[in-house]
Amino acid sequence: MKHLKIITCLIFSSILSFGANAADLINIKDFPDWFQEAMTRESELKEMSNLEIKQYNVNSEVKGEFTLVSDSDGVRYYTIDIGSASPIQCYVFTDFDGPANSLYSVVEYSLSSAETLNKKSLTGKSNYSLNSGVIENTPYLSLDILYNLGEGKETVSGILKGMSAQTNQSLQLCIHNEVGYRQTFFNVFESFVQAFLDNQTNPNFFEALYQLTINEVPMGYMRERYAKDADGDIGITNNSAILIPVDASSIARNDTVSTSWSRPDGSLINASEYTLKNGVKNSQFWLEDKDGVWHVKGELQGKPIQTTLEHSGWLLSGFGSYLELDILRKSEDNSDKFHMWAPSADPTSALPVVLSKLNDDTNANFEIDMGAIVMKFLADEKGVFQKGTIAQGPILMKVELIYSQGEPSLQ
Repeated sequence: MKHLKIITCLIFSSILSFGANAADLINIKDFPDWFQEAMTRESELKEMSNLEIKQYNVNSEVKGEFTLVSDSDGVRYYTIDIGSASPIQCYVFTDFDGPANSLYSVVEYSLSSAETLNKKSLTGKSNYSLNSGVIENTPYLSLDILYNLGEGKETVSGILKGMSAQTNQSLQLCIHNEVGYRQTFFNVFESFVQAFLDNQTNPNFFEALYQLTINEVPMGYMRERYAKDADGDIGITNNSAILIPVDASSIARNDTVSTSWSRPDGSLINASEYTLKNGVKNSQFWLEDKDGVWHVKGELQGKPIQTTLEHSGWLLSGFGSYLELDILRKSEDNSDKFHMWAPSADPTSALPVVLSKLNDDTNANFEIDMGAIVMKFLADEKGVFQKGTIAQGPILMKVELIYSQGEPSLQ
């Protein structure tokens, strides 16, 4: 349940304060008939291409007519002919800021390119659509922008579609600047990402992927992966990617990556976390135990931090939270209390967490209390989180499992 720490990241970093109108995306029924008709256009994608990239062990058939345009400085750039007026453009990035921040940056760059191509200034843009989902075991983000170039009778309108997904070694990102072809665009992107997954090995004994929705709009995902090393310790990798509308035309971006090590009993060995917010590194922290004292170092918004935790006891890892849930589920106790490190809430202290059973809620069987945050959630008999909700004023956040593999247990 390491995603619970990611939730604290979202709330304590005030991202949720942006979003009272997050669900107010554009309704296509308000558009002219010609636009609605154009939105229904699709392509059959009869052409297939062989995509081979030795660096990533990629050698698969992909949908569409792929052409490699450039390969330099850790970026491969393709155009894909789908039989429409504009090709799909796809990138492979070796170095990138994260699925959310990178997607937004390429969308903004593409809007600037549209200005240059049409020799017209950008006079308006709106967030048309947001989505998140999964391709095989890999999460993706989707962002569509409605835009206007020029003014008066010279106005040109369009929709720029973008999708991103991070595989083991790289980021796949595709753009299509044409009204319609939404399913076609997804099919090409899905095929493109799948090519990077075909020969990918999976060392994890358990992994889970959760979709995050805020006021019923899917805005991102949270992913956790667990692998055991030769000594029996558990390596934990977590990442989240979130796109949240600030208003009708602005998007807040957040990418967080955390890694930690746990002993088989669930106690934390060490941890680190890195957050990129709106294109800028927001924080980076490391935690380690030295002679029974927890030492923290890193930086927050450019300011260095180096201190020790007042809490001197053991800390629960993400793996340990599953063990504690299983123990509570099987016991006669109604609650349990432990401490976790949640740097996005406060990197200099241990967060007290209370886990309780719920007996009178048809949608949840547990509740977790993290002080400022209380979340009700449903877990299955293996302890795997299925769905949960947090209400913060006008904002209702839901977390729902959309993919899992294995069990959160070494048994």
